[in-house]
Amino acid sequence: TSFSDQWNHLRNDVLPRAWSPMDALKLFTKDPFMKEVGLIAFLYYTSLWAVVSTLTLYATKRFAMSPERLGELMSALGLSTMISEVVLVRLVVPSIGEKRSMRVGLAAFALQCIVLGLANEGWQLFFCVLLSCVANLVYPSLTSLVSNAVASEMVGEALGAVNGVKALTEGVGPLMFGTLLTFSEKTPLPGWPYLLASLFALAAYKRAYNLPDDDDDDDDYISERYYDRDGESSSFMENLSKIVSGNSKNAPVSALSEIEVHNSKCDDEYLGLLSEVDEIDEDEVIRVNRSIAS
Repeated sequence: TSFSDQWNHLRNDVLPRAWSPMDALKLFTKDPFMKEVGLIAFLYYTSLWAVVSTLTLYATKRFAMSPERLGELMSALGLSTMISEVVLVRLVVPSIGEKRSMRVGLAAFALQCIVLGLANEGWQLFFCVLLSCVANLVYPSLTSLVSNAVASEMVGEALGAVNGVKALTEGVGPLMFGTLLTFSEKTPLPGWPYLLASLFALAAYKRAYNLPDDDDDDDDYISERYYDRDGESSSFMENLSKIVSGNSKNAPVSALSEIEVHNSKCDDEYLGLLSEVDEIDEDEVIRVNRSIAS
């Protein structure tokens, strides 16, 4: 096979079916539940990376912290993260649920940003360590909620999409808030960019109210439990039947459901091919082989 044939095969057959970032974007644009999760992750992590990327510079320039004091602050923040993920998450999340734990964490992080923005003494930054310990509830709660809300075979793809948003904010947050912190150095309130970050966290806190409640024991997928334009609820099986029958014009179809239906159709086609192979008469195959050999 020539190189041009291989390239044409790659361009026409392989690449159109390959995964692209747009596939992950469909999860947020077509699924109401994943859309809320994506907005919360973007708002929270944009503000989080604003704090992580600028805190050392802010503490050094604003409060003239010595390297020893700065090391103590960073060590305390790292210790708070370890305590939160090892102890606090195991106690709080099972007790009050993922949604409430997420809201508590977002409220604590918003308060942490406000303390950073209004601080006028270096010791006040250590108060953020306690708030950071509570704020670390957000990500475990969010991933646990997603894992319980989507179909089991879609969990990896849904969490991968959330981590994709998280990776995006690693570039957006430091770039935006690093620039704002540079402009705020000579202002009467040098920490005002952290107040903006607190607004991001409060916006994520408000969006968290749109997520499904933890005490809903319905067997339908939570990501499918949204109302259509007529105000009638549509379950997963109802949406699935509409897709299969082709009557999906007004159905609030989830992107996760579309992927699942596509996989089921592929399985049906595969089973059909196997049944056709089983129906082939062995005597007929032997007769055709002899005729070819002669």
